[in-house]
Amino acid sequence: MHSSSGTYALQLRCSAPRRLEIGRLGTLTTRQGVYVYVGSAFGPGGLSARVGHHRRVSSRPRWHVDYLRSVTELQGCWYTTDPQCREHEWATVLRELSGASIPLPGFGSSDCSCPSHLFYFPSTPSVRAFRRRLAVRCPGHQEVRAERVPTQPEPVEVPANK
Repeated sequence: MHSSSGTYALQLRCSAPRRLEIGRLGTLTTRQGVYVYVGSAFGPGGLSARVGHHRRVSSRPRWHVDYLRSVTELQGCWYTTDPQCREHEWATVLRELSGASIPLPGFGSSDCSCPSHLFYFPSTPSVRAFRRRLAVRCPGHQEVRAERVPTQPEPVEVPANK
């Protein structure tokens, strides 16, 4: 993963229905399937730092997606190092993909006019279809890469020697 700035989409697999309180946003009842969350990383550490944060389950959730991470497995990430923030265009393209639905309006989009930055799919959406639609919507958009991003294992406590 790059330390450059960019836009990303996390693919989060949910294996069982759960009921979650998402901060002040409300309640999300998850379904078995894949959730795709779109964000941007234009702060310190860029994509590497932001996706690194999302690899771990947060004990003190900060962003809406931190709550969702507690019941999902991070499977992969699509990203671009395009210098222009593209999260709103990505959200529009994802919303238009076959099988997409919005599980909780306002998720991840409390600071913009997008209906949501979280989308539910019964199965993992095609990165090829995403790239094709994105190329039409955003001519000149830089390459979108896809990576498997295994979750970070929890630290193992080693007993001190006596």
